[in-house]
Amino acid sequence: MNLPLLTDTFGRTLSYLRISVTDRCNFRCVYCLPPEGIPLLPGKDILSFEEILRISSLYLKMGGERIRLTGGEPLLRRNIVDLVSGLSRLPGLKDFSLTTNGYYLEDFAGSLKEAGLQRVNISLDSLYPDRLAQLTSCREFKKIWRGIEKALDMGLRTKINVVALNGLKKEEIIAFGWMAKKYPLEVRFIEFMPLCGTGWHPEWVLPLYRVKEVVERHFSLKSLPRRREVAESYEIQDGRGRIGFIASMTEPFCHDCSRLRLTSDGKLRPCLFSNIEVDLKTQMRRGATDETLKGLLSRAVFLKPMGHGIGDVHHSSVDPQALPSIRFVGG
Repeated sequence: MNLPLLTDTFGRTLSYLRISVTDRCNFRCVYCLPPEGIPLLPGKDILSFEEILRISSLYLKMGGERIRLTGGEPLLRRNIVDLVSGLSRLPGLKDFSLTTNGYYLEDFAGSLKEAGLQRVNISLDSLYPDRLAQLTSCREFKKIWRGIEKALDMGLRTKINVVALNGLKKEEIIAFGWMAKKYPLEVRFIEFMPLCGTGWHPEWVLPLYRVKEVVERHFSLKSLPRRREVAESYEIQDGRGRIGFIASMTEPFCHDCSRLRLTSDGKLRPCLFSNIEVDLKTQMRRGATDETLKGLLSRAVFLKPMGHGIGDVHHSSVDPQALPSIRFVGG
């Protein structure tokens, strides 16, 4: 029996493509980038819009359904709205979203919605300006908040991504709960994972069951069907929004992962945490046919590992030296 083109060797259908459009970011999050930043790719090494559209079109023709634009910070990519417009018109695209730190969202939300974007995920690790500045180096909390409000006003379905680091106070967890109760959005707490260039700090991991315990003591939650979503989501009783938990480390969801990742320099990665890559850019620039590129997409699907392999993780108690000291303001 022939399997669908995007079904891997473990029976998972990889219908979700995350596309990094830039390696640049205007934030310096402590769990992602060192304060001095990282070497940036030359512009010629970054996929062009035409190349992104070509790969995306072939992916959708093979049975893909979902595309998310990421970075770095995707709104730093020049003429990003043009790319959104082009992608939104591709046949077969059923779900189209973008992840942002929110800094430029106030300026872009309207044009992104008009260009065909459906959803936006906003990374916001604190509702306290001082704490946010310590975690991200950004001191423009009000600007980010205006971006959230603009996204909601424009009708973009909105999720707030909160990386829960050891040291997160219960007052902050409760504040995010009230945010989800007041606004028609979903706040999603995410366990810290070894994603970027600052190294792996197992002592930073805060198991989400602890966060969930705090939420459940202050809000009445109604469980929602999970289907193939990575988040365990709940409606808040008498509220407008939802709360979700993505326990990537303590409760891995690799067995049901549907994702492929395209890097900004044209490498297709079947798993973010493996070293496996399939180079699409080089082949395209050498004149590869669509059939050749489809073959490379199929190869990436075939190479997807069963799990992320991050097994040696120890969830230690809170280490006050692990993160910068925190001085809360407000609430």
